Amino acid sequence: MTNFVDYLFENSRLSSRPVLIGSDGVITYTSLYNTVNEVASALFAEYGSGNPILLISENNYFFVASYLAIIKSGNTAVLVEPRIGRKDLAEIVKNCPLVAYFVQEKFLDLFEGSPVDTYTEKSLGSLARGVFEFPTPVHPKEDVAVIIFTSGSTGTKKGVMLTHKNLIANTESILGYLHLTESDRVCVVLPFFYCYGASLLHTHIRAGGSMVLNNKIFLGSVINDINHYECTGFAGVPSTYQILVNRTPFLTEELPSLRYFTQAGGQLPNKYIRMIVDAFPQKEFFVMYGATEATARLSYLPPHLVREKMGSIGMGIPGVTLEVLGSNGMPIKPGEVGEITAMGDNIMKGYYNDPEATAVAIRDGRYYTGDLATVDEDGYIYVVGRSKNIIKSGGYRISPNEIEDLVLSLKEVSGCVVVGVPDDVMGEAVIAVVQPAGAGRDDVSTKIMSLCNTTLPSYKVPRGIEFIDDFPLNSSNKVDRNRLKAMIMERGPQG
Repeated sequence: MTNFVDYLFENSRLSSRPVLIGSDGVITYTSLYNTVNEVASALFAEYGSGNPILLISENNYFFVASYLAIIKSGNTAVLVEPRIGRKDLAEIVKNCPLVAYFVQEKFLDLFEGSPVDTYTEKSLGSLARGVFEFPTPVHPKEDVAVIIFTSGSTGTKKGVMLTHKNLIANTESILGYLHLTESDRVCVVLPFFYCYGASLLHTHIRAGGSMVLNNKIFLGSVINDINHYECTGFAGVPSTYQILVNRTPFLTEELPSLRYFTQAGGQLPNKYIRMIVDAFPQKEFFVMYGATEATARLSYLPPHLVREKMGSIGMGIPGVTLEVLGSNGMPIKPGEVGEITAMGDNIMKGYYNDPEATAVAIRDGRYYTGDLATVDEDGYIYVVGRSKNIIKSGGYRISPNEIEDLVLSLKEVSGCVVVGVPDDVMGEAVIAVVQPAGAGRDDVSTKIMSLCNTTLPSYKVPRGIEFIDDFPLNSSNKVDRNRLKAMIMERGPQG
C-alpha cells in the first residue's frame, strides 16, 4: 500500500497543468509536488514518522502543501479549524503529543509562547531545500494519515483517525461515480479541514483536475468565479445553496461551463432541490450523504433519479455496503425506520484516544451512523432524522425533518429548523425556528400554524414559532442546532 500522497500524484506529478488557482496565483502540479516532497523530506529528517503534526489554516497554498507534506513524511496531519475556541484547542494540544505546528500567520496568536516548533507560510521556502530523502517510502495501510475533529452528541470534539487505506478507498469510490478527469475544475468554498472539502482536494488531484479557491465572505462571488475560471463543478452544504438561492441571482444565471453540482453535509430541503434542478435542467445535481467517520462519502443519488426519488440519499457508493438496520439487527422493510450502518475500507480506524466511543460507533466491523432512515421498495434510503435530534414530547418521538419540510413548502419561508426545548409538561416542546422570506412575521406565523394544524397530528404541531434572520453555522457551514437551541432557551417563551 503506497503512501496516500504518492497515490494522489501518481499520474500528474510531472504535469505543468494548474492544480490550484486563487489568492496565491496559479500553482502547477510539478511545483506543488516538488514542494511537498522537499518539505516532507525535511519533516522526516527532523521528526521521523508516526507523529501528529498540527495544521491550522484557511484554504490556500500553505494549507495544501503543508497537509500533503505531513502525510507524505509518514506523519499524521491533525486538522484544526481556524475558528476553534481556545478551550477546545487547549484540549487537543493537551491530549495529542504534537511534535510541530503548521500555522497560517494570522492565527499565530493562538500559539503564543508555545515551545513546540511552529512553521508558517514563510517557513515553506526554508523547509523546501531541494532534498528528497525517504528511507521508508511505503507505509502500512493502517497508518493514520490524518485526524479530523468532529463534534459528538455531547458537543465535545472527537478526533477521527483516517488511514492511508481509508483515504485511497474513498477517493477511488467518489471518482467512480463523479467521473472526474483532468478537464474538471471545481470552485471550492468548503474548508479543507472538513471532510467534504478535503474530498474535493483529494479527488481533483488524483484526477489531474484543478481547484479555484474562493475564500470571499460574500458567497455570491462564486458565480463570478465559476464563469471567469470556467469551472465544471461546484460543491456545497445545504446552507451554501440556500444562501445562493435566497440572496444572489444564482437561479437566473446560465453558468455555461458548469457540468455538475454536488450537495452533502446535511439534508437540503426538497423545495431547494426542485428550484435548482428546474433552473439548471442540463446540469447534473448529485445528492450525497456521508460522515467524517467514513472518510467523507457513503452514498449518492444518481442525478437522473433526483426528481423520481426526491428526498433520498440514494444507495451506497462503490465499495461501501450501506444498510438500514432495525433494533433486531436485521435490514428493515420499506416503511419501517432503522439506523443507517456502513461497511467498507473507508470506515475510520477509530476515535483518537477514545476506545469507548470507538466501540459504540463501530461494532462487528460495521459503522453505526446515528442517523435514522427508511427505505422504499427499490432500496433507496431516506433519512428521517438524526437520533440525537429526535424530539421526545408527551411520549412521542418526533423527527424534525417532516415538520421542517412542511413549513418550508410555504413561499413566505426561506429557512426552517425545528428543535425541542425543555418543557415541564411535555418533556420537550416542539419549536419551529423560521427564517421569513420578506413577509410580515405575524402573517407568516398565522400561515405556518394553519398549515401545521390542518396537516400534522396534534403532537407534531409546533408549540411555538421563533423568527431568526440568520441561522448560527458551525465551522463546516452547517446549522449549529445546539447553539440554536441555546439561543431559543435564552430568549424564553415567545410563540
